[in-house]
Amino acid sequence: MTPMQILFYLGWVLLALAFAAGAAESVPRMLAQDDGRWFISAYDLWYAAWPGKLVVTQIKVERISPALWDPILTGLLSLPAWLLLGLPGGALAWLCRPHKDMPAELALDLKQQTETFDLYDRLAQEARDAGYDNGPDPQFPDFSEFAGSEDSIAPENENGLLEEEDEGSEEKNTGTP
Repeated sequence: MTPMQILFYLGWVLLALAFAAGAAESVPRMLAQDDGRWFISAYDLWYAAWPGKLVVTQIKVERISPALWDPILTGLLSLPAWLLLGLPGGALAWLCRPHKDMPAELALDLKQQTETFDLYDRLAQEARDAGYDNGPDPQFPDFSEFAGSEDSIAPENENGLLEEEDEGSEEKNTGTP
């Protein structure tokens, strides 16, 4: 396994932990019932989950350098945990992803597929340039002869049948010879 693959998977683990931290952040917010805070700091979340580990970590870091804990790490831990884990996780997963450089064979395949998608647009433009787009659409019937005035609709007679315009239609509609 290459170092880039390890960093890629580490990024995905950090993203999963960021998602879990975001879900864990909703529990104290729900229990507090709107205390006015928009997010829970990573320090508060760490203290709620593992208070002993937080105190031990603080003692070990202050033994190395007291200035490292108080202004630097407490400032970072004041941010939400999902942000502290999600930002580096997303950056690692994106920047270290495998196959980000496209091989020539895949680039050629992508170009051919793009040309296939553009074929319809190119043919439609050629048809418009040749003048095939000027008339009515043959797929849809022309109902313009029926639009307009109410005279185009034949009136009904007393039997509820439509009366025709010509002379012989009255005999057909009434049923008399």
